[in-house]
Amino acid sequence: MESALLSRWPETRIAPSLERIRALCDLLGEPQRAAPVVHLTGTNGKTSTARMIDALIRGLGLRTGRFTS
Repeated sequence: MESALLSRWPETRIAPSLERIRALCDLLGEPQRAAPVVHLTGTNGKTSTARMIDALIRGLGLRTGRFTS
């Protein structure tokens, strides 16, 4: 049974690639460029980092919005 499943390449394995996402973004006209966003992830330091980035961007005279949870 396992060998039968493993032989079905398209259904059992996904080749990691951004090609499909790139094609979709191209088709939609690169909508992600309309909303400049800084997205922070990780375990520690996100709030401090978000506050520092917020201060730097505001220091350049730009408006910011920050959401933390």
